[in-house]
Amino acid sequence: MSFEANCPACGAKVVFRGSASVVAVCEYCRSTLVRHDANLEDIGKMADLKADGSPLQLGSSGAYRHVHFAAAGRIQYRFEQGLWNEWYLVFDDMRGGWLGEARGNYAMSFPTEVTEALPPFAELRAGQALTIGGRSFEVVDVQQARTIAGEGELPFRVGAGYQAPVADLQGRGRSFATLDYSENPPLVFLGEYVEFDELALSGLRALDGW
Repeated sequence: MSFEANCPACGAKVVFRGSASVVAVCEYCRSTLVRHDANLEDIGKMADLKADGSPLQLGSSGAYRHVHFAAAGRIQYRFEQGLWNEWYLVFDDMRGGWLGEARGNYAMSFPTEVTEALPPFAELRAGQALTIGGRSFEVVDVQQARTIAGEGELPFRVGAGYQAPVADLQGRGRSFATLDYSENPPLVFLGEYVEFDELALSGLRALDGW
């Protein structure tokens, strides 16, 4: 069930569509708003997103494994190779998922609780084998990413300069895992790489050449 309130900074209507969403960025004044039951707390202005040529935007929708979703929010990160987006998706079955987007590559993942003890971030190395959620993975990338900005609604607080120590792992076939060490214990996301056309996306931005 969605929740609506007025931005305490500018008075514009702010809508929380996801039941797990706790933060929203006002699309009019860029205030970062934290939800406390029926009240919104303004914790400051959100930094501006960098132009990245993404065809997605807030409200873009699609389907994954026959379940419809809509893009409710976005976090933009900077890493060594450039920028990447994590789009927060709200599914019709009430799940919250993430669509990673970097250099034309897409990856769908979901937060997952696992029983395995994970090594400290400082001990991770490319080529290292790990078992996560009962499945075998290999570490392919370890890096310190940095948050640039966010927009829309999100399930946790986000601010510019937020550090995200992350590790990407490759599994069998298209499966992958991401370990996010910005929290303790680390957050685990399991999913698979997907092709753009598989998602049947609509409501995309108009870009030159499309």
